[in-house]
Amino acid sequence: PITDRERLEAERRYVSNVARELLMTSSEMTLCDTLNQSYNNNTGNCKDNNQAHSEIDDTQTQIFTLHPRFKALLDKHKDIMVSLTPGSHSKGDVACNQGGIGDDVINITIRSMAASSCDMEPLRKRLPRSLKVGRIQAMCARAFGVDIDLQILHFRVERDPFPTELDDADHTLAYYGVSDGAEILVNEVDVDARERENARRVEEHNRLVEEQEQHVSVLQSMQKSIVNVLANDTAQNL
Repeated sequence: PITDRERLEAERRYVSNVARELLMTSSEMTLCDTLNQSYNNNTGNCKDNNQAHSEIDDTQTQIFTLHPRFKALLDKHKDIMVSLTPGSHSKGDVACNQGGIGDDVINITIRSMAASSCDMEPLRKRLPRSLKVGRIQAMCARAFGVDIDLQILHFRVERDPFPTELDDADHTLAYYGVSDGAEILVNEVDVDARERENARRVEEHNRLVEEQEQHVSVLQSMQKSIVNVLANDTAQNL
């Protein structure tokens, strides 16, 4: 079953991905412009602010059609999505991004939660939002001694009770919406627990295979019995 936390993460990722899809339709719009436009259209609050791209064009309309749940989920998560938009400030119902050069560099705290290094001082870095997660993993491996293959990274902001997993090394901090002041948490996979889980899965697989083989054996025995009965009946009739 899906937990509430997993559902929230999935919904926020969906909103972020669709917003970026809308963003690609216009090079002059920012992500927060897209959130603003989507939210105002959803609530009927169509303010004439004389900004470019205030109307949804045909391509964006098609995207909304393909993603019917986007507006409802945006309304549900708009506050936290806005808080994840760097350099934002209040403007109407939804915050707007200034889009300045400084927005591309953010202050990040990286804290180890691994048992072997949780007592170490956290790293405090100014990093470009274009930095890939894989580079963060390499940084954590050097600083905390946690093997890259065993790392599980999450980030959280002050108003977000549920950390978001950084689960793809090829994606950037900007892709995940990591904002200024965010904290990245470094957890380590429990190798013993993983080995136990792998052993359990192998045992479960072998059990299912054995059950299937037994089932097949029973069916073959039944078929053989039926063939023998039919053969005897035929011989008697002759």
